[in-house]
Amino acid sequence: MAGYSIVIQRVDSTTPHIPRWHLDFPFNSLSIDGSELAQDGLLFQGWLLNEGKSVASLVILNGDEVLEIPIERARPDVVSRVLKQDPENHDLLLCGFSVRIKLKHSTFTLGLIQDGKFVELMKGSIEGKFQILEGKEGWLFLDNDTNKSIEQYTGKLKLSRTAQTEWKEYLVSLNDFSRSSGTPVCLLVAPSKEMVYEEYYPYRFSKKAPIQKLKELIPDSLNFILPIGELRNLDQRSFRVCDTHWTLHGARLAAQLVASKLSSQNISELDVFANDVYQNRKSWGDLGSKVYPPQQHEEESLTSFNYRRCVIFDNNIDNFGRIIVMFHQHAVFDETLLLFGSSSSYTMFHYLCRLYTSVVFVHTAGNVDHKIIEVVKPDCICAQTNARFVVKAPKFNDSVVNYIEQKKENGRLAAAYTAEVLPIESQRYIEYFKQLLD
Repeated sequence: MAGYSIVIQRVDSTTPHIPRWHLDFPFNSLSIDGSELAQDGLLFQGWLLNEGKSVASLVILNGDEVLEIPIERARPDVVSRVLKQDPENHDLLLCGFSVRIKLKHSTFTLGLIQDGKFVELMKGSIEGKFQILEGKEGWLFLDNDTNKSIEQYTGKLKLSRTAQTEWKEYLVSLNDFSRSSGTPVCLLVAPSKEMVYEEYYPYRFSKKAPIQKLKELIPDSLNFILPIGELRNLDQRSFRVCDTHWTLHGARLAAQLVASKLSSQNISELDVFANDVYQNRKSWGDLGSKVYPPQQHEEESLTSFNYRRCVIFDNNIDNFGRIIVMFHQHAVFDETLLLFGSSSSYTMFHYLCRLYTSVVFVHTAGNVDHKIIEVVKPDCICAQTNARFVVKAPKFNDSVVNYIEQKKENGRLAAAYTAEVLPIESQRYIEYFKQLLD
């Protein structure tokens, strides 16, 4: 489960005669695992000295709950250090508290009830690594991500001149390669979900957004796919409520658009998924798991097919440098698709491997490795990246070897998975992929 940090801030009170107190735990910027919060709760530990005639009760406010914290633990250290008195048999020896509370909301307040009044002592919150933006009707979006999604969407962050130049070089190179080699190539940019479901997003889209500038740079002859309208008009919901990525239905449409561009066939001719069976399952997603408490939403899961059945090679590397090879002999096209993709590609596998006999996926977010092309000898190529990545142009001459070597240095290399029996046409490049791990 996701990791969180505890943020606390002491409240300066003007109320007179407040008992002396101290919170030992939690402390500010404490890191804590979500599973601990869910199973055991958050530990509150400290002391409160009721020295006056008026006895104050210590409470936690969490949402609409008021939870009293019992003051019943012996704290001889407090009596000796704070009161400067002998703790043995002291009237205020039992001034400590230590209790775990399962918080139902991300914010809480520690306070006193004294003489019938509530006095705030401290405000606290449970925050994820990334701040999550809550839109309308429970939709979650990225907030302070490294790509500055909000700034891109609102046009505050523009596509720099350097990035524009690099994009032009990449696009021209991609287009020229397709023409000179005779290999059909397409560029798929997965839109951010706020571009598709803008009605749930709290900010207005700007015509100065980087993605708008990128569209102006695309050569007319390049197969370019930015399916904002298509995903918006899909009969099923195309993006997940608690996740940055598209739903399986969105992924299916994207796969069909890729095959349509590369084969010049109509999407209706590529609808071989009509009998797919889905089941509703609750999912946290990559955003819902980062808020507290974790937020879930029902999403349709494909139950009648799974691309893992078709995997014949997987080097199991996390993120950049991962290579997955799929084979499905009953696919629509008896061809090999080479996909230089990103995280949005993974859900497309359920559909791409039924459209192409062989699918070779390399996680590069659109960066092109010509050595891989030379070894695989694909019939067609798709470069796939995400809209929030476009502030930095992909590379046309990249090396997957570099990604894998970095993972080796960091000790993050897992054992490769290879099927016992490999199709003859796949043996050549799978042997190469295996060598990269040695």
